[in-house]
Amino acid sequence: MQSTEKPQNNNEEEPLDDGANVENGSCQTGSSKHHRSWWRPFVETVIASVLLIGWLETFFNFAGIGQQEFLEPDPVIGSRHIASKQVTWRLEGLSRDSLNAYGMRDFPRELKKPISTLRIAVLGDSAVEGLQVPLEETFPADLERMLNREFASGKGKFQKAEVLNFGCAGYSTAQELVQYETLVSKFAPDVVVLFYNHRDAQESVILETIKNVAEVKPYAYLDKEGQINIDNSVVTAHAEELKPSPVLDWLRRNSRIYGVINQTTFALNVNDKRFVKVKHWWTKAQKDFAPKNLEISNLGYGVQDADAVGGKLIEKLNSILKAKGSRLVLVMFPNLVPYKELTSQEEQFRKLSQREGFSHLDLTPAFKKYPRPQDLIIQYHFSKKGHQLIADSIAPLLAEQ
Repeated sequence: MQSTEKPQNNNEEEPLDDGANVENGSCQTGSSKHHRSWWRPFVETVIASVLLIGWLETFFNFAGIGQQEFLEPDPVIGSRHIASKQVTWRLEGLSRDSLNAYGMRDFPRELKKPISTLRIAVLGDSAVEGLQVPLEETFPADLERMLNREFASGKGKFQKAEVLNFGCAGYSTAQELVQYETLVSKFAPDVVVLFYNHRDAQESVILETIKNVAEVKPYAYLDKEGQINIDNSVVTAHAEELKPSPVLDWLRRNSRIYGVINQTTFALNVNDKRFVKVKHWWTKAQKDFAPKNLEISNLGYGVQDADAVGGKLIEKLNSILKAKGSRLVLVMFPNLVPYKELTSQEEQFRKLSQREGFSHLDLTPAFKKYPRPQDLIIQYHFSKKGHQLIADSIAPLLAEQ
């Protein structure tokens, strides 16, 4: 007997359930699956990226990686330390300390000078900053401890000494003068120690031929009457770049990943010739499309004698300090190479100190007399022993105060 049952067709579509409204041209079940498929991978990617960034930032912070970013733009002086920034330095030597609330590589300080305190401000570049050794091993810290041991005996009018470290990498003598006028003077130091390094005077002047690509900072020049003046034309031309940038400022202060990127860029700039060529090409391209205000007009003064400018900057700082009842101590970088221009400047500034009545100290003899001079320098900067020798050499000049 032949079966009347209809054979089952496996390919036949199942009837739509009650939740699917064919007449309205919509299928809620299929639509829901479709909607989940596009946002879920996106959200998962965002979450994974945030977790990865957080993990990298935590790891880099623990390991002290990406913490060599310590400078930010400054609309007056060109660049300055990032206040309260933790810095781990490994390029030469090793240190891991935090800058204080005023951006100084120093211990926490109060703006107002304590009673019966001899306050000394040290100005200079990376030689004073001393990132190559721990903060407590820098010569300003050594000097403060030495003076406090002496004052503890009860001799003299001071009960305590504070030696404030205002050193900042790359600063010229012109920048240090501006730094004194805008920041250091607020601390009312009794003594200013100006640490003069090789080429500080040369870095204070600018040539007409390179004014449009010069480092962004104030420069100095002598006018027709021989008076020293500060030239802010480069800073003014780059005013927009020096304004606060919420995103970049936050990254500089807080992101170790940003620090790794900048550190890598710095290393490539020093060691990779191809990278340098690409960077020069990119800089030129930016210049071609730069706003017209970046084109600095004629400086209005001729080629400057760097040594003469350097001498006048020191003379002006000494004059300002005398008017405030303070005094200047000029300390010359030890000339062990020796550099001809530094030898000439040492003689020039020594005569200037005799004429203008400020203290002068050349560190060269002390470094040459040391049994093993090579122990005083790491590569280019001072070792712990070098900083200690500098403190020992300066202390007698300050104890006289």
